[in-house]
Amino acid sequence: MRVVEEALGPEHLRRYVSSLRRQYGAPRSRAAPPLLRATDSLAFSRRGPFALHAMHEYIGKERVDDALRRFFEQHRSGTPPFPTPVDLYRELQAVTPEPFRSLLSDLFEQNTFWELRTDRATAQQTETGAWQVTLDVRARKVVVDEAGVTTEVPMDDWVEIGVFRDRDPYLQKQRIRSGKQTITLTVPQKPTRAGIDPNHLFSELGEEDGNIKPVKINPRPARRDRRG
Repeated sequence: MRVVEEALGPEHLRRYVSSLRRQYGAPRSRAAPPLLRATDSLAFSRRGPFALHAMHEYIGKERVDDALRRFFEQHRSGTPPFPTPVDLYRELQAVTPEPFRSLLSDLFEQNTFWELRTDRATAQQTETGAWQVTLDVRARKVVVDEAGVTTEVPMDDWVEIGVFRDRDPYLQKQRIRSGKQTITLTVPQKPTRAGIDPNHLFSELGEEDGNIKPVKINPRPARRDRRG
């Protein structure tokens, strides 16, 4: 993923990650050990890479590189004691800022899944020429244990909001809670699409087709005549 991004750019990375998600699809059962204790091929080929990719996008590649570098330096000899996923997790914990510690735990310590949907996206040009974008979104978060029992948990997470003009995205992280809510942000150019978690960094409960909606452009209100 890093090679694709650095060699070909972020748009190619988005396409590559999207193709990987389509290729592997959703697991038939979400009843599985969390990533820290997983031993199946799905964890190696899908869950692990996507979890590291999400942390890379949230805390930055420099922090993730520092964690990997320290991990390799401590175990480069190849002699016992051999490293485990817990050793790597400790290094990731050490570089993760407090606001994103819960995300790290969700991705590695628990089987956490999100349902993130954009119901409506509208925009209106302001008097300064900028565009005010309003999104009505819904959010839900659950944890699935190894027996398959699903428990809904309160959500209070930083989630990426994307506003697009053609392929050029404007991304901003917003604190999202469970249930319906309205998000408003201002962008410099006329938007065409907008939505929540546009790059699908979170493991979704269902199909990943409701995150982004076309933006409906509302007309600017007529200016009042201020003459007395």
